[in-house]
Amino acid sequence: MILSKLHLENFKKYTAYEIEFGEGLIGIIGKNGSGKSTLFEAILFALYGEAKNRGNKELIKNANATPKDAVVVELDFEFEGLEYKVVREFRGKALSANAKLYKNAELTTTGAKEVTAAIIKLTKMSKDAFMHTLFASQKELSSLSTLKNEDRKKMIRKLLGLEKIDFIENILIEKSRELKREIAAFAEVLLGEEELTHHKNAVKEKEAQNAALMKETELKTIALNQTRVKELESKTQLEAFAKTKEEKQKLQSEIALLKNSITAQSTNQTKLVHELHELEKKEHELTKLGDIKETYAKLQTALKEEEKRKEIQLKKEGILKEQANLREQYTKSKADITTLEKECEAHEELAFNLKNLEFTLAGFDENIKNRHTIERELLAEIAGEQKQIELTNKKIEKLKELGSESACPTCTRPLLEEYDNVMRALVGIVNDTHQVKIDEYKKQLMNIQTQKAEYETQKKLKDKEFVELSKNLNIVQSKMKDLVKAQEYFKIVEQKGLQNKTELQALEHCSYDAEQHKELQNSFAALEPKYKHALSLETELKRSPALKSELETLSKKIAELGTTHQSKEAAFEMVHYDETQHKTKELEALEIAKTREAQSTEINELKVQIATILGEIKTIQNAVDNNETQLKKVQTKKDDLIDYDKIKTSLAEFKTRLNAKVAPRISSIASEMYAQITKGKYQHIEVSNDFDFFIYDEGKKYPIERFSGGEIDLANLVLRIAISKTLTELSGATSVGFLAFDEVFGSQDEARRMEILEAFHTIKEQYRQIFLISHEMEIKEMFERVVEL
Repeated sequence: MILSKLHLENFKKYTAYEIEFGEGLIGIIGKNGSGKSTLFEAILFALYGEAKNRGNKELIKNANATPKDAVVVELDFEFEGLEYKVVREFRGKALSANAKLYKNAELTTTGAKEVTAAIIKLTKMSKDAFMHTLFASQKELSSLSTLKNEDRKKMIRKLLGLEKIDFIENILIEKSRELKREIAAFAEVLLGEEELTHHKNAVKEKEAQNAALMKETELKTIALNQTRVKELESKTQLEAFAKTKEEKQKLQSEIALLKNSITAQSTNQTKLVHELHELEKKEHELTKLGDIKETYAKLQTALKEEEKRKEIQLKKEGILKEQANLREQYTKSKADITTLEKECEAHEELAFNLKNLEFTLAGFDENIKNRHTIERELLAEIAGEQKQIELTNKKIEKLKELGSESACPTCTRPLLEEYDNVMRALVGIVNDTHQVKIDEYKKQLMNIQTQKAEYETQKKLKDKEFVELSKNLNIVQSKMKDLVKAQEYFKIVEQKGLQNKTELQALEHCSYDAEQHKELQNSFAALEPKYKHALSLETELKRSPALKSELETLSKKIAELGTTHQSKEAAFEMVHYDETQHKTKELEALEIAKTREAQSTEINELKVQIATILGEIKTIQNAVDNNETQLKKVQTKKDDLIDYDKIKTSLAEFKTRLNAKVAPRISSIASEMYAQITKGKYQHIEVSNDFDFFIYDEGKKYPIERFSGGEIDLANLVLRIAISKTLTELSGATSVGFLAFDEVFGSQDEARRMEILEAFHTIKEQYRQIFLISHEMEIKEMFERVVEL
């Protein structure tokens, strides 16, 4: 794999950035915080969709990007002679992930997870394997020789991925212990041979008891069935007696009811005869009253005509009064209209002046708003400069605490003579740059605030004038509304007067006599009681035909009831019922029921005993069956324990073979490069199966700690590269053509840095690309290609 080009949009500190890598020894040079390591985080993100350390997706997005801006990472690379391009994006507020993979400019895969799977399949490396194989930091290099034996072994095992095997071994050991505890626990609850024999004998005894009880129950059931037959026969006889008794009682009730009905109907017949006689008397009385209805109708018509004439007279009087009132309103309304018209003459002039004043106030508002905006901008600029002064002063205080002899917190080198220059530069920035800007901004601010105050004073005067003018205009507008209402009311009064005049002309011919009206009322009042009595008599006489018909129907019904009564008495005499014999049969049935209940109780008790025995048999049998089930479970766990032991043995053998293969391979690769770098001075580096390091000097083996710092740095470098190559071979990823090293120079002096750079130049033929990340600006001339950030 060779990296060709990287394009970034809104990724961490990069808003928009693109880089073409080239081949050879490539330096990524820049100050701390310039984004050097971020480039390789972007490469890792492009390939696997994750940053170096997993976390919130928001941390990947540039802080200055808007919610609508997308995070875009595009990586072009070459693999086995083919050109590939992977594109990953985060879009929207939810930062939804999407990805695409191109092969020779042709889209082959889409989707975040799908692209990650395709990259793993292509490179034959997961994210962790890719990081351990192709990326190395200064901490990893120095740790190879400085860590204690056990810590160094853990680190190398982690790089090689062997800690996963250790993790599986620990799981297997814990599982085996857990199985042994469970098998021991089962042994305490399983039944012994003696207990099993006892349970089987108990089942046989219970089954014999159950058979005897079943036989006895069968005999008792036969006797019970015979009793139930007798009970059924007795019940049939009792039902016949009850039916006869019920029939006789029913006839007796019906006879009594018929007697009551005949009596009631006879009483009603007598009442109807009397009522018919009374109606005949009222008919004679109505004949004597003669033509009173006709006289009443004529008198009522005359009275209505007289009341109508009275209403017309009252209406004429009301209209005359209203006309007098309307004349007064007409005169007053005309005077009001004249007054209001004079008061409304100034309306147009007031409205014109108010409009001009509104334009003037709007101009003042705009001027004040502009000055306020400039004021806020100046305050923001002053606050920004103050913030820069505070930050610079904090840096000055921090450097004072460190002193000139202390190591730089960034690169770990001593400050020495640079200390005074840095301090003077920082103080100069505070006094000559930021403070000058603040003073200039304050002058501008004072001028703007003065202008703003003058505009506000003028605006207050105009506001007062505007309020007074608005008040006068509102009064005039109110008068204009009153004028419209007064004119409308004047028209109404005028129209109403003409309407009343027309009505009075129409009513002039009508006359009314109050005395005549009173005489008619008295005559009508005297005649009305006689008229109402006549109507009452007519209403009552209308019942006469219906009363005669009802009397005839009632006579027929009384005759029918008498006939029915005689037939019911004859039927009552024909029914024969013996109450003494009925009671005797009831006593016999009661005795039979008691016998049946006693027999049922005995059978139920036997069934309870049978159910109890069957339950005991089932309980014992369940215990035996459960014991068999638990025995099978124990055997399964024993089989699992044997399988775990076999897997542990296989893993141990695999680790032994892997260590025997890995350690010599690391030794071989490291020895070849170390001999090349040291120009044959040291021919061999040995890596033991326990990952202890030795260097051969003139044929003798020495621990790595014996040698100088520069020799150890070079040995650590070739060992780390050898580990990367071994990882590549183990994963089957043979087409990886680059390595990346982050801050490998650490705190080395100039000579040791040059030795490491010369070593990289020596081994660069083995890789098409070697990336070195450093903040050391003075070494950038040593690279074939430099990317300066």
